[in-house]
Amino acid sequence: MPTSNLLRILGYYKVYFLTAFFKPNKLFVELKTQDDNYVCPKCHTRDISLYGKKKRTFRDLSITNRQFYIVYHRHRLKCPVCGVLSEHLSFADDYSRYTRRFERYVFELCQLLPISDVAKHLKLSWDTVKEIDKKYLEKKYQKPNYKNLSLIAVDEISIGKFHKYLTIVLNLQTGQIVYVGNERKKETLDAFFKAIGHVRCRRIKAIAMDCWDPYIASATEYLGQDKIVFDKFHIVKNYGKVIDKIRIAEFSKADLDSREIIKGTKYLLLYNHENLKNESQRNRLKAVLELNENINLSYILKDELKQVWSHDNQDQMELALNNWIATAKTSELKPLIKFAEMLEHYKYGILNYCTYPISTGKLEGTNNKIKVLKRRAYGFHDMEYLKLKLFDLHHNNSKSR
Repeated sequence: MPTSNLLRILGYYKVYFLTAFFKPNKLFVELKTQDDNYVCPKCHTRDISLYGKKKRTFRDLSITNRQFYIVYHRHRLKCPVCGVLSEHLSFADDYSRYTRRFERYVFELCQLLPISDVAKHLKLSWDTVKEIDKKYLEKKYQKPNYKNLSLIAVDEISIGKFHKYLTIVLNLQTGQIVYVGNERKKETLDAFFKAIGHVRCRRIKAIAMDCWDPYIASATEYLGQDKIVFDKFHIVKNYGKVIDKIRIAEFSKADLDSREIIKGTKYLLLYNHENLKNESQRNRLKAVLELNENINLSYILKDELKQVWSHDNQDQMELALNNWIATAKTSELKPLIKFAEMLEHYKYGILNYCTYPISTGKLEGTNNKIKVLKRRAYGFHDMEYLKLKLFDLHHNNSKSR
């Protein structure tokens, strides 16, 4: 088979084969552009002259278990219009030491494996693999996908020590992260709404979030309070802290015998009754509730609070919420009263659930995947790279399904 045909099979066109040589576990092939195929890389004129050359080595996909390298005699060209330029290479980007198909292979492996594993497999440095992956992610997500934003959720994720956070906005209909911003300030979410523009803001039907005032202020300004839906799971979870405060207060007032019964019941009080594992746990919970009236009241109100979201009629839901708040306020328990006042303050976003029954549940699931992403050492010290990997989470999850 002629050498030119073999080179075409390998994806190299309009080149001369010069020589090939071996090194341990490596194959090198020297190539140069055919003389009649030199053109100016800018204006594409053939009225050019050669202006020196330099050998450049590019790593390509392995052949027969050997690392394969192209040693290319790259010429500098002198164009009467554009000046002196290096000739264009069809198989590699400028300033890269790897062919495009090799970089693509690295990128595809990074969709499936941690960087350290890809680097070990290809005998590359960790930083080299990361930069190739980052390069292709930047091309893939250079234009944000703000199409069909109707129902969205916003939440923050912790990215390290000293209370460092990122703000994440999720398209609830597609499960795709559409925005990642630094910190969790009002200005962070403002930047998202400014990026999507007023027209898309008007098309958003509802936004799910927890009761974080900076997010609330931003969403109120750009969407209006009638589109804000507070996440019921965050509210119920925060009520668990109220139960524990009451348990601790009652424990400190109890005698020694009562303390023995109350001690170690923190998680029993937080469990749903149907999730208790055995009869021993049920008996112990029963003993605590029978022992202490305040703990019993806080436990009963936990179940009643969950029932608030069971109503599909807003008037009925408001009645149930008002009754819950009234009961809590008459309890004379400071943690309960404070929580009831918080619910009263954010009542509008709780009642909006009747119109748009959405939550940040999908985003919480995404947060778990983000934790796995960080544990797999994808290099989150490079913040821009971490953001790109977050955008790519939905793509990877879709492939796995």
